[in-house]
Amino acid sequence: MLQRLRSKTASFENYIYKLQKDKRIVGLSIAIVYDDNIVYKNGFGKTDIKSSKNVDENTILSIQSITKSFAATSIMRLVEKGLINIDNPLIEYLPYFRTKNKSQSDKITVKQLLSHTAGFPKDIHIANIISPNISEFKGIDSLYEKSQEYSKIIESINTFEDITRYFENINLSYEPGRGWSYCTDAYAIVGDLFEKVSETSWDEYVENEIFKSIGMERTTLDPIQAQNDFNSCKYYIEKNNNLIEVPFPTNPIVAPIGFIYSTAHDMAKYLAAHMKYGYSPILTSKGIGRMQIPVSEICNNTNDNFKWLKDAGYGLGWFIGHYKGQRIVGHSGGYPGVRASVVMVPGKKLGVVALSNFERTDSGVICQRAIDIMLNDE
Repeated sequence: MLQRLRSKTASFENYIYKLQKDKRIVGLSIAIVYDDNIVYKNGFGKTDIKSSKNVDENTILSIQSITKSFAATSIMRLVEKGLINIDNPLIEYLPYFRTKNKSQSDKITVKQLLSHTAGFPKDIHIANIISPNISEFKGIDSLYEKSQEYSKIIESINTFEDITRYFENINLSYEPGRGWSYCTDAYAIVGDLFEKVSETSWDEYVENEIFKSIGMERTTLDPIQAQNDFNSCKYYIEKNNNLIEVPFPTNPIVAPIGFIYSTAHDMAKYLAAHMKYGYSPILTSKGIGRMQIPVSEICNNTNDNFKWLKDAGYGLGWFIGHYKGQRIVGHSGGYPGVRASVVMVPGKKLGVVALSNFERTDSGVICQRAIDIMLNDE
């Protein structure tokens, strides 16, 4: 099986070269893992359009919302230690948490928080607009305009707890557990929950207990380290047929929503760890399995990168669906200039990573094509 997969990489590369020819790639880093073996790793394009440095499998890129799977994993580690019951109401651990309708939000469980079934609307925005370089997005993204509306509120937000308390201004869109809506801001509350229960910094824990346990040597939560690394990227959008460099994605105050920086090589190791049922360095097989069971059976507004999935649902930090008879588990991430996706086919022990620095690169479809090629005629 391993040798057969490796023999198919030429066909996959030809597909990527076509995307380059069609100008849908600036820089792209790819890795494909089978069981514990990285069967393919490569980079295409440039880290910076003004330099000659090529992207490779060790280039550091923003993974954005794929970070949410790390946040959910950190909570599941506390579950396995008996410190959290995911079916308990969130207020048992964060008694100050509430929304405008306290009687509704008192019912929200930890599981609903992790699975985007708590009832939160998707367009809260507060977590992203507190980015320290938000002013650099003027004329580039609507985040800047939104930040001007909330300038006084932004000044008062300095911690995870501040975000949690901000939710007292929010009306729920539906009764907890009776719907699904992807709410990025909710994962700042996940960070608050982790720190209050564990009495440990979320950033330090993830760096020391998850990255290191997997051997993710070039993965970091430090935006300065990521941006200044010798092999890091700049990010681009397209306007009027021209490439425009956008600000570096940074927002350490709310890191669990999407501010891990990694490489395709390291992320392949991460996917392998989430397919090691029974001997994973991060969770027991039961914990991994619980994360990969849909809480919401159908996500009507599934992320665009996974429109190709059938019966798409969301578990604990992962999208879950089916494709060509196989169960698929994955996540994607996006931000101005960032497109990133990871996909696992657990039944085949196959995982694909696609990280890019350009908004037009369809990372989810790239992962889909890799699966098509790798599993064709096996």
